[in-house]
Amino acid sequence: TKHRDGHIRPQKGAAHMELKHINKLEKPIAVEEIRVMVSPDWVDRWVELDDEVWTSRLKVSEGFLGKEIWISRDVPGEINVVIYWADYDIWQAHDKSGWCIELDQQMEQRMEGHLLSMEFKFKENQKFKCY
Repeated sequence: TKHRDGHIRPQKGAAHMELKHINKLEKPIAVEEIRVMVSPDWVDRWVELDDEVWTSRLKVSEGFLGKEIWISRDVPGEINVVIYWADYDIWQAHDKSGWCIELDQQMEQRMEGHLLSMEFKFKENQKFKCY
């Protein structure tokens, strides 16, 4: 949320991980954005499963820098995920390796029909300064 002083602060209740290796404007990175829609009463369950299924695997993946999860206050069931990668090619190599499909299938199965949609975007060569 952007405040009067111009600084952006996380939404109350936003889950995030500390970003590794991003302290000042440095080497450009790749940013993956995912908009997830779930049944509104399944938001907490999705966050738990995401941590168990996805984040645990990402933490040990080459090139993974960090991840943020933002739960919408305005749209029931909307979750926005931002994943930071050191390099676009490393990220894409993971995406094509097969384990991503397996994890997506696990999430879909364990959400028991309450995972409604996922929309993916990415930005390449972004520069960030974290405060």
